Amino acid sequence: MKVRIKSCDISKARSLSERFGIPILASTIMARREMPEEEVMYSLEDDILYQHSPFTVDDVYTAVERIQEALDEEDGKEQEKILIFGDRDVDGVTSTAIMIRTLRKLGAKYISWRLPHGDESYGLTSDAVDEILQSGVTLVITVDNGISAIEEIKRLEMAGVSVIVLDHHIPGDKLPPAEAIFNPKIEGSGYPFPHLAGCAVAAKLCWALHFASTPLWNSSLILLHAEPGNGTIRVTGAKLENLVVVDTCSDEFLEDGRNSLSQSRLLPFLSCQLPIVVLDKETELSLLRKAFGRNVDISLEDFRPQMEKVMPKTRGKSLFELSVFSRAAKYAPSNKEMETLISLFKSSSIYSFPELTKNFEDIQQLEAIGTISDLMPMKDENRLIVKKGLKLMGRNPIPSLQYLMAKQNLFGKPISSVNISFKIAPVLNAAGRMGKPEDALELLIAEDPGVIEELSLRLLDMNGQRQKSEEEVMEKVSLEAEESYVKNQGKMIIIDDSDVPRGLTGSIASRLSNDKNVPVIVMAGVDGKVVGSMRCREPWSAREFLSNFSYLFEDFGGHRFAAGFRLEEERKEELISSFEEYVSSLPEIDQEDIEIEVDAQIPKEFMNEMVWKTKELFEPFGQENEELLFYIPDGVIEEVYCVSNNPKYMRFTIRYGENAWPSVWWEARNNAEFTIGRHVSIVFSPETNWWKGVGKMQMHIKQMEPIVME
Repeated sequence: MKVRIKSCDISKARSLSERFGIPILASTIMARREMPEEEVMYSLEDDILYQHSPFTVDDVYTAVERIQEALDEEDGKEQEKILIFGDRDVDGVTSTAIMIRTLRKLGAKYISWRLPHGDESYGLTSDAVDEILQSGVTLVITVDNGISAIEEIKRLEMAGVSVIVLDHHIPGDKLPPAEAIFNPKIEGSGYPFPHLAGCAVAAKLCWALHFASTPLWNSSLILLHAEPGNGTIRVTGAKLENLVVVDTCSDEFLEDGRNSLSQSRLLPFLSCQLPIVVLDKETELSLLRKAFGRNVDISLEDFRPQMEKVMPKTRGKSLFELSVFSRAAKYAPSNKEMETLISLFKSSSIYSFPELTKNFEDIQQLEAIGTISDLMPMKDENRLIVKKGLKLMGRNPIPSLQYLMAKQNLFGKPISSVNISFKIAPVLNAAGRMGKPEDALELLIAEDPGVIEELSLRLLDMNGQRQKSEEEVMEKVSLEAEESYVKNQGKMIIIDDSDVPRGLTGSIASRLSNDKNVPVIVMAGVDGKVVGSMRCREPWSAREFLSNFSYLFEDFGGHRFAAGFRLEEERKEELISSFEEYVSSLPEIDQEDIEIEVDAQIPKEFMNEMVWKTKELFEPFGQENEELLFYIPDGVIEEVYCVSNNPKYMRFTIRYGENAWPSVWWEARNNAEFTIGRHVSIVFSPETNWWKGVGKMQMHIKQMEPIVME
């Protein structure tokens, strides 16, 4: 077993530990993973206040206003008919459910939805447009699709049907002529993070819609703060629109009262007829007088009473005192008091309308499920989204999920991204794979307990059928997979088999990729077309690989480790030969030379609960935030438990340091080598085994080798 520990900048590790108050083991791992300082916040927080605002995107305003218009009933006006057009996978289904739930809460009376069913193509098709034009719908909201439906949306818009596109797939050179588009991957969109899942894009608009139902909507003001220095006064202003900072201005003055405001950079900034808001009016006026004299004429509004009402712990504290303990100030690279002021104002504003966060809790749970399922990079605000959603799901799951969670033995324990990946997402995804995605959607929007139970059981049955079909297909294609593996020099597997159901191409590709640790493409024929799925792992990118052959596809898209495509049947052979030719030019990878990169080697004296607490700090895990791997060079096996019906599943008790640690290995090999008293080196991930509401620390073994004692 070859183990590599990446070197790191020790000074950076110490700096991270001191600045953010985190253990040195955690900060060392962050330094090794080259985590930027601005990313540390996403390891420590889960509050919605730390997510990016949708109001950074101009089209969000347009979308909100168009939906408000559709729901307007003033002066005897009838509400419009709204169609939510989604996709069959988990991201698409959760996106659709999020929009439906939100519109219902906002009083929508005429909502319909449409998902591709059976073997229908992804996205808005010509047939779907025909249906819409005959339905009386006047507003279509696409979720998790739409960015490539240029001609289809043109038809709808020309017919008087408004279209709002909520998507996260990479756009082409031309955008559809929709009334509003929110896609963080559009260059110049204004949104600071491009890697949202489709469900998160939908959730952002839903947050904006809830926000727009409060007096905070279309609010503009200036936050002002004067801070004394060494004989000087620095005055800083921040202009906020819908709680988003859109402009700042700062100037420094001698503390002699003889400065002229009219000659400073602040005057045009403050002369915009907006309310000027401060934390403490008397304190700020006193400092302004020291800079500009006693006759300074600035009208100030104090938000302290509002803040102390909704945030009682802030009562009586100065801004300086608040900034010392402020979480926001901890992440600010400079001007900590001003950052604290902005954070306090945002928090007190949002907390003044508890329905804002309350109405969003069900959405956050679905958002977490969709983000995990769609293999989004688990960084930046995706970590906040998933972390918060999982926490809510563990504490108070929405009724739609409760029966399913109970059947999957997920009550009474914290919910992890692994739980979603293996126990929730496959069940929801089974509906789409079996051609009935509407069943998953109906579950996620259901409220009646009887309906929820019936749909949950139906989905679990579908998942059982899917698993059975998948095993049958795996058995059929195993020989073809092995032949392709050899033919492609162990670099890739390409499966072309009409017996593979359209809905199983992705799962078959995923299983084969995990088994062989190579990229896998699985294709199936559907109505004169070929549809395919690609799955891969580091260092590959599925979408980047497929982009080399875009000239052959009718359509393709996806993400780094999961992508799909569609093409005409007559171009299939050309595609396969192009794949094989390209793969043959790639260098061979010697599996024996592959090193296991671990995050740290744990000395015996440091093998304690801190290792497990460190793991919690890095959760949730996912793409680009892989689970922590630790290395111990010399443990001793004290107990061995073999599970008779699964020869690869073994349990151990392994002594390392002062304690003996329960350990589990799901992919054990050469059982005879691992006997009581044997010294072993281990790569493991710390995990907690929950049983009847009690969690026990254990090592999840990823690789283990016996040590030959001299």
